[in-house]
Amino acid sequence: MPENSNGESQPSVAALVGGIFVDAQKLVQQEIALARREVAETLEKAKTGVALLSSALAVCGVGGVLLGIMFVKLLNQYLLPDYEWACFGIVGCLFALVGAAVAYCGFEKIKQVKLSLPQTAETLRDDAQAVGAAVSEGRSAVGILLKR
Repeated sequence: MPENSNGESQPSVAALVGGIFVDAQKLVQQEIALARREVAETLEKAKTGVALLSSALAVCGVGGVLLGIMFVKLLNQYLLPDYEWACFGIVGCLFALVGAAVAYCGFEKIKQVKLSLPQTAETLRDDAQAVGAAVSEGRSAVGILLKR
């Protein structure tokens, strides 16, 4: 009958599988908490940005209306005295061009927003490697995962 020469007993398969399940459960809980924190931080930044942009839009809207009327009156008085309708058309086209340029810049900024969770993805890869290494060595990965 072969004897264990180190004097240490090897863990049973059931204990190893149980350890893997415990490790996986703790890993999932940690990753969910990390993902929630990242999403909350991203949403907080987005809410602040939307509030500021909304305020700026309201103020600029009022200013734009007043400037538009001023430009129409200016054109009507000095360049096209008998064609007030043409003055409104010219000023309206200028405002439409500026609005299109601002909208284009806004869409480009929106395209830069990343909805992925880079830190969570990175830690998931690291955790998977750590658990894989621990399982292949026949030991529990709890210590490795809880250090994070």
